Amino acid sequence: MSDQNFEVGDWVRHPEFGDGLILEAKGGGESASVLVSFPDNSRRRLMVKFARLSRLEPQPGPSSRSKEGKARAKPGKKRAGGK
Repeated sequence: MSDQNFEVGDWVRHPEFGDGLILEAKGGGESASVLVSFPDNSRRRLMVKFARLSRLEPQPGPSSRSKEGKARAKPGKKRAGGK
């Protein structure tokens, strides 16, 4: 059982699926779950108390996302009212 609190943007390691990035965190305590994106392009919703996740140090480089970067528009997409 794990008493860790995971947040969106945390890098984690799962003993079977490998390293992944938390995309969503829900609930707390016994019902806490996370949605994790893994290198094989799978997304898995895991119950934290069963998943045996360990937190990793943040990944360096441009692929790591900051919480501030979420609101940016995707390249090639126009915002409403834009030219």
